[in-house]
Amino acid sequence: MASVDATPPALERAEGAVRIGIAGAGGRSHLQEAYQRGSLKVRFPRQFDTDVPEAVLINTAGGITGGDRFRVDVKVSDGASLTITSQAAEKIYRSAAGEGRIEVGLAVGTGAHLLWLPQETILFDRGRLERGLDVDLAEDSHLLLCEMAILGRAAHGETVRDGYLADRWRIRRGGRLVYADNLKIGGAELASAAGPATLGGGRAFANLLMVGPDAEDAVEAARQGLKDAPASAGASAWNGMLAVRMVAADGNALKPAIIRLCRAIGVRVPRAWSI
Repeated sequence: MASVDATPPALERAEGAVRIGIAGAGGRSHLQEAYQRGSLKVRFPRQFDTDVPEAVLINTAGGITGGDRFRVDVKVSDGASLTITSQAAEKIYRSAAGEGRIEVGLAVGTGAHLLWLPQETILFDRGRLERGLDVDLAEDSHLLLCEMAILGRAAHGETVRDGYLADRWRIRRGGRLVYADNLKIGGAELASAAGPATLGGGRAFANLLMVGPDAEDAVEAARQGLKDAPASAGASAWNGMLAVRMVAADGNALKPAIIRLCRAIGVRVPRAWSI
């Protein structure tokens, strides 16, 4: 009698990649390259009140789970500008095994501007995500990065008791490493999330970084924008950078606080955020 292989089939995993190139000419920015593969798509909605193109990333898989792999590469050439966001919040589903991974590579040329403003990431209970962000800037590039994360689905009353989120940021300016940040939240951190040295009981948090010749000058405006915000936050400025960290009770408090901060420092939030 022939033996029967009882090994279950491997689960199907989502994968995708996007590559974007933006060039500048005559004071305007235009699309030079757009590539998409797999479950990751990009769209460029028509803009009627700004000359800055807006790229909207779309995950057609609906979310990310263990074993999924996504890659985004963006080049903004000298003198060009681009805003990047996502169509909706990124959902990190319960993982049967391993982590989902997102790798992002950004290159910003001389006098160019890039805003990286995806919508929030929602970590489900037992969700697992590793995310890496590598940026290469010219000496006078202008960059704004913001990532928002929410632990659990508030509408479901979900508490994340077991999960994992790792964020790695590396920023180079003129070839030199000027900013490095590692964030890891797992079992031990989740267990102590109510402590004053961690999230203070908050379920939502954000990191924002501005880099540019005038970034330090925005620190007082940032602090004014944080006053009376429904979140705990602090702003620091050094070496041509402005960094803000924020913790809020939930996503309903976090996102308006980030929008208010962006407006205070003269940053236009993506149109997709209001849809």
